[in-house]
Amino acid sequence: MKNKLAFVILIFTVLLFLYSCSQPSDIPEGEETEVTSDTDGRVTEESPDRYEAIRTSGEEWLLVGLKAYEDGAEPKDLTQFFSVPSNLPYLTLYDYLFAYDGEGYQPVAEALFRFIIDKHGIPALLDREKRVEYKNEFLESLGLEPTYVQLNEVETLLSSMDFSSSADYKYVITFDNVTYYFKDLDIGSPTQYNGILYCNTYGLREMIEYLKENSLDEGLDTDRQFNFYMTFDGSGISKTSYPSGDIYINDSYSLLHEAMHAMGIRDNSHIWLSEGICSYFGEMLGFNGQIAASYIQMLAMAEQGYFDERAAAGEVYAQAYKTLYEQYSARGGKLDHADNFDLRLYNDLFCTLVSSGLEQNTVADIYKKAGGKEYSGTGGELNYPQTKSLVLYLADVYGIEKVMQAYHTGDIASALGKDYEGLKAEWQEYMTQFDLK
Repeated sequence: MKNKLAFVILIFTVLLFLYSCSQPSDIPEGEETEVTSDTDGRVTEESPDRYEAIRTSGEEWLLVGLKAYEDGAEPKDLTQFFSVPSNLPYLTLYDYLFAYDGEGYQPVAEALFRFIIDKHGIPALLDREKRVEYKNEFLESLGLEPTYVQLNEVETLLSSMDFSSSADYKYVITFDNVTYYFKDLDIGSPTQYNGILYCNTYGLREMIEYLKENSLDEGLDTDRQFNFYMTFDGSGISKTSYPSGDIYINDSYSLLHEAMHAMGIRDNSHIWLSEGICSYFGEMLGFNGQIAASYIQMLAMAEQGYFDERAAAGEVYAQAYKTLYEQYSARGGKLDHADNFDLRLYNDLFCTLVSSGLEQNTVADIYKKAGGKEYSGTGGELNYPQTKSLVLYLADVYGIEKVMQAYHTGDIASALGKDYEGLKAEWQEYMTQFDLK
């Protein structure tokens, strides 16, 4: 009887085990549960962290929003705040802006986080390609008509930045192998800095891609680390330091020009060629959108009479922009959109204006100011707009491949069929068509 009872118990235990194995698990598919042991020996299960992807995203606004969400803090009603159009840029929420104005950006981060997670769930918080859409939905939820205007590609790139600070630089902003160092952001607005960061980073990638696709990257270190020290020290001179290749910037237009220097287009005995090539790639190919937009703005101001009074008082640059607008429009130049802006026409007109006496500093003058050394190579008598115009002309007539060959070999005549003086005379003849009289 005892053996029979034991046998029945055994069969019952086996059936109970098989039944338990056949039941569905409480753990969602794709999630793992870590099993641990309490101090008293009991086994417990730890639930996975639902917000782990948010915590490890590296985006400051998500961390700020998550903290408030987990603390159960109610977000502020920002209806009145965003009813003022000038406050819409607070929706950018890029990392460095919390160091710039944490008090202003924190409530926006908390409110937007709560809106997105409640309406779309956790994964939507990490969907950078839909950020613009979600931000406009947020404004609509407040009953507001103002629209958050931002391109998705801008939002995606700037959201990917890594931000830190150092003893010397309050803002250190990194995108892969491109780092910007700012001591402060006291010149311009955050929106302008957003534009510099996006246009330069995207433009650099576009420029390097062009160089590689067209086999123009010979001898260039296109995979290097690019360090831009945004000094804005008032000197008006941007430069690249060798051998480190660190770049020191004093305006928003020379970053890609100097990046070409850092990659390997450095000073040689034909200074007009090295400087002209850097301007050709850095401005004509890599930075067209922003340059065009800024030039359009200045010419539109001239069109609206903004410079009239100052030009009449003899202010040289006011007179210059009036002349540029008149000549540009007279030759069919358009101002309706950056894509229709004729940057080549503008550059040739500006070069002519500079050559007539607007800019007296030659390339050799600038080199002496920057490095304290006299320059005696060919082309030192030209100014920067002239070196750019000359290389643009040579690229159109002979091809940029031969221009690059001339640079790499240093043999101008063999590559282009004429020496420097012959090419300069040919270009000057071409430029007569842009006479401003």
